[in-house]
Amino acid sequence: MEQHVPSGILGMTEPELYGYLKDLLHEEASEAAEESGESVDDELESAGFAAAGAASTYAIKLIMANNAFLTRQLLDLGLIDAANDAGE
Repeated sequence: MEQHVPSGILGMTEPELYGYLKDLLHEEASEAAEESGESVDDELESAGFAAAGAASTYAIKLIMANNAFLTRQLLDLGLIDAANDAGE
């Protein structure tokens, strides 16, 4: 059964991934702030959270590359339809 892919690529968009990362880091910083007594902003500015954020940017680039690869494979196999919304 064919599926339509309106965004042109499977998975979250890059801005959505960065937004999700920001939410995750904020959630973790909130938990760390409760334990340490520091503010959430101080935790987010700490070396550990800065390193986690920086490393995650590489992971997001890998995820985007993998999503594009998977989308291309599914298109090539005819399992998804590349027709755009305007043409329907």
